[in-house]
Amino acid sequence: MHEMALALEIGGICERELAHAPESRLTGLGVQVGAFSGVEVDTLRFCLEVVLKERHGDVAIEIEREPGVAACLSCEVQFEVRAAPFECPDCGSVARGVTGGQSLQVSYLEVE
Repeated sequence: MHEMALALEIGGICERELAHAPESRLTGLGVQVGAFSGVEVDTLRFCLEVVLKERHGDVAIEIEREPGVAACLSCEVQFEVRAAPFECPDCGSVARGVTGGQSLQVSYLEVE
């Protein structure tokens, strides 16, 4: 389960950022997960709750799903995709591949 490794790394990011303000307390965390990142959102949420609870108590966790994006080979239009094959909605050509939706990033931390 790589979601636990990801949650541990995100917990480390939180710790490094909170080190700049040692008196602060983490109250919220935002994470963006790309549709093609290979991350199971519910499992990541559970793992983050476990990782953050001991040090920070209950933290409000918001996970935003970033859509997959592809670009057309013919007309170069970028469009949202959900599953292969990726056909351009404008001209019907095949896409050259996924150009977005592969990332995983911490988008914000809320502290008191």
